[in-house]
Amino acid sequence: MRLARDYVPAVKYGAKWAGNDYLQGPITKGDYWYVDDDISGSGNGKEWSEAFKTITEAVAVAGDDDVIFVAPAQYNEEPATIAITQENLALVAATTGPERAQIRTEIRMHGVLDTNIISANAAHNFELAGFRLTPYNSTTSTGLVVSDTAASYGTYIHDNYFYSPASANTQAIQMGVANSFDCDSMVIENNDFWKGGSANVPMVDWLSATRGIIRGNTFTTIGNNANWIAIDCYDATAPMGQILDNRFLACEGGNCIAINLPTPAVSDWFIDGNVFINYASNNVCFDYSTYNSGINYRGATAITT
Repeated sequence: MRLARDYVPAVKYGAKWAGNDYLQGPITKGDYWYVDDDISGSGNGKEWSEAFKTITEAVAVAGDDDVIFVAPAQYNEEPATIAITQENLALVAATTGPERAQIRTEIRMHGVLDTNIISANAAHNFELAGFRLTPYNSTTSTGLVVSDTAASYGTYIHDNYFYSPASANTQAIQMGVANSFDCDSMVIENNDFWKGGSANVPMVDWLSATRGIIRGNTFTTIGNNANWIAIDCYDATAPMGQILDNRFLACEGGNCIAINLPTPAVSDWFIDGNVFINYASNNVCFDYSTYNSGINYRGATAITT
């Protein structure tokens, strides 16, 4: 699978990676496109000096197998959702790397009610890396929605920072739509999730998604309410899902739920290597007694049946 760090030497930002090793550029079938909000006016998008000013412009011209590099800036891509429909498209912040997404390259839906930031439909093997995504503080809005109007497979979401402000119904990621299009083989890896305020919707809503993996992420919840959920799998159907090696932090009280699983028990989950900090009890981490699980910890203590 392509990693965003493989693209870094192709751009002017962050030519080095961890260990100061230079990496060779990737083999790609498609074209490179460039976005830089600091440029005076949009060019043809073919190089940094002629970059587009908005991500929306780049997505409109990009084809299958293309890569879109985005320079550090705050991008207000209003009024419409950035709609990804290409196959094998990579949307990559030019400074993608550990802990860079929180401060460098932000996409926000500022001032537009009930509008998601990015959607991906029939966008097989779409990759999103290195961004801070901030839904607008409104009634209903989501950072990334995958497969809400058409099935997609192979979505790879990594090294992003999903920031959901205090509004009741902003969330980070929606995987599919209830009992409908399949979000197949999605990987959500090495992201930071932060949800504040009256968090009445989950950070990640696992709906019609099969063979998904949520691995190595950090989920931080500000609040103390049983309806405030990090990963909601309650409505998932035949998910065959893996939730592995994540860190869950309940900042203001332990009554919120980390992983909300359906009842009655099904064997479609594997939950292993997760750590839950400041949660009130084992069963608000996840229903450990009825699901396939390896070794998970609440604080320093292993969760057991």
